[in-house]
Amino acid sequence: MPEKYLRRDALPILLRHTGRTTLPQDPPSLGDRAPVLCLHDAGLQSSVFEGLLPEIAPEGGAIAFDLPGHGRSGSLDALPSIEAMAEMAKWVAQWCGAIAEARSASPVLVGHGMGALVALEWARTAPVSGLVLCGVGLALGIEDDAISYMREVTLGKAPRPFDPKRVCSDGGRPMMQKAYMEGIKTDPRATLVDLKASLAWASDFDAKEIDCPTSIVSGSSENSDCVTRAEALAARLPSCETKTIEAAAHFLPLEQPAALAAEIRRVAEAA
Repeated sequence: MPEKYLRRDALPILLRHTGRTTLPQDPPSLGDRAPVLCLHDAGLQSSVFEGLLPEIAPEGGAIAFDLPGHGRSGSLDALPSIEAMAEMAKWVAQWCGAIAEARSASPVLVGHGMGALVALEWARTAPVSGLVLCGVGLALGIEDDAISYMREVTLGKAPRPFDPKRVCSDGGRPMMQKAYMEGIKTDPRATLVDLKASLAWASDFDAKEIDCPTSIVSGSSENSDCVTRAEALAARLPSCETKTIEAAAHFLPLEQPAALAAEIRRVAEAA
């Protein structure tokens, strides 16, 4: 999959995109339809979408990036708030040409976990053609205990956590290992900031400010409390559908990329 580094004030940001490779200074080709921007979860990075992006739009039009402090993007520090992450996402989208007066449609945002909160914040403040949110219930349920534990991890006083229940057992050991490896590519200090930012944002969120077609997707094996929170969010959004994808849990983009891509394309084609 084509990759390149963007630079914002000398800060390198890793971008992944579908379609043909372009020169470093040139944006990717996005095609004529509504472009799709994927936003990753807390403590993860855009590599979780490597199987999903080509399923969405192999010829071009699907993009994802690593937030600062995550994966292969620069900085030792993560962005301190969901609002700052949404602003960075808009900047990346604008550089890529996904936000432009010449385009007939604004982007479709795909958010995984914390990335779903970033997508909602963007939709609250600027036009989008649609939202596809997966794993959002986990991001809406961050607790002080999780933040305290992650603080211990950053101090070297506790092992990095991995919950095997966030992966459907149908995927077997290979999928479990794949999800685990995704979870260790980003410094836990960034994860700590992500969790704090998610908790602060969720406590203040007003769903009435979102008015675009939205699909909230859950894995059939996702934690029941997370699914309950996702369904409660769906009930608060003015124009929202819910969907369940079999043989998946929280790591839905990694576990069932083809099924998730079909739902994303449905939303994008309606834009």
